[in-house]
Amino acid sequence: MHWSLVTCDWQGHGNSGSEHKPWRFGSLLSGSSEGSRIYVLRWRPTATPGSEIICPEVVGDSSVVPGVASFALKPHDVGSSLKPLLQYAMKLLHSEKDDWAKIPVYLRATAGMRLLFPDERENILEHVRSYFRTLPFHFRNEMASVATGEEEGVFGWISANYLMGNLKPDEVPTSQTTIGSLDLGGASAQIVFMPQKSTIQHAFPLHLGPHRVQLYSYSFLHFGIREAAHRTASVVISDALLSVQSEATIGHPCFSKGYIYTPMFSYSGESFAPIQVRMNGTSDFNGCESLVKRIFNKDAPCLIEKCSFYGVYQPRVYEVPFLAFAHFADVVADLGLPVDAQLEDIRIATRYVCSLTLVQLEMLFARVADEYDRTHLCFHATFAYTLLHFGYELQANQIMFKTSSGGKPIDWAVGAMIYEINQDPLLSVPLPVVHNGSLRVV
Repeated sequence: MHWSLVTCDWQGHGNSGSEHKPWRFGSLLSGSSEGSRIYVLRWRPTATPGSEIICPEVVGDSSVVPGVASFALKPHDVGSSLKPLLQYAMKLLHSEKDDWAKIPVYLRATAGMRLLFPDERENILEHVRSYFRTLPFHFRNEMASVATGEEEGVFGWISANYLMGNLKPDEVPTSQTTIGSLDLGGASAQIVFMPQKSTIQHAFPLHLGPHRVQLYSYSFLHFGIREAAHRTASVVISDALLSVQSEATIGHPCFSKGYIYTPMFSYSGESFAPIQVRMNGTSDFNGCESLVKRIFNKDAPCLIEKCSFYGVYQPRVYEVPFLAFAHFADVVADLGLPVDAQLEDIRIATRYVCSLTLVQLEMLFARVADEYDRTHLCFHATFAYTLLHFGYELQANQIMFKTSSGGKPIDWAVGAMIYEINQDPLLSVPLPVVHNGSLRVV
């Protein structure tokens, strides 16, 4: 996919000759639990690094499946799985071939990799690094890594606020001028915002251009939309065993009558539950909501006032507005709701979806093209609503649901590249170019 190039939301690039400065280019691969995607970006450098926020633009992106975490048992194949993405970047950057050695390429893997055993994780990364070292782009081993959950959340916050025009070189970001970000992936969920008052845990210091701010960032591993499905399926199986119900075929309230759900407990489809089961959908919203709430462990001790769930400290959000993207926004769109949908609107729409039989669901929601998303819509919507309202305890009018802004994707990977550019002065300055047989900077 190619994105139209637009100017930054702020003006000026550090000196009066900024219109003549060359573009810099870079690529970042996001290794998520559900696939890998490369973003190719360009940005205008500055002669005075640190004086402004460097503003990159996505010039193209491409994706492949499965995600890098799927190669735990065959790490030697991970490089070849990423090859189409790097070939895409080479094709897109063909006109910059003379500068390929100065164009950085990064890989940041996310929660799917964080779920693996350390040896599995490192084996995959080492094979990625070995492949990247064969490329003509600029690469060092530390440029391929697993992002912490808190980093992933902050990258999403940067992307959301950058695309909404909230990051300006002449204005210090505050809780009144920024939005919080809510990211829902396949394996984890992130909440990040700038508290109105001090943060006593899970603080993330951030340096962007001339600004230094402190964010609250927390990532809930196992609370992505697919991991949550695994966790609730485990609860259903446990309940069936405790009630001496046949474990071969049991009911699941979060799926439509007529649909048979078989939990696989992996992204690659190569491993299954210790007891393989077939779960018959029962079309029961109340039962689904009660089931989903059980995985949040809201009764866990909260040692520091106040907590969200699982005993995790979360500062009071007060009136901070939030932007929910990724699967949050996908679910709201699949329900046919607007980007400013209220939480109660989501609950009403979810109750309706969860009342449908499979035949009714296939007919009334045929516009949801992906079969997996369509058949899992009751669970996805119930979990997303429960996480926002019951887990984070957000209010009805605090949230906007968007996957893009101005034609540009709201994605943590874009924020990661903004972060990298603004941390490394060498990425901020213009490249020297040959002019009449000599080097000069233009």
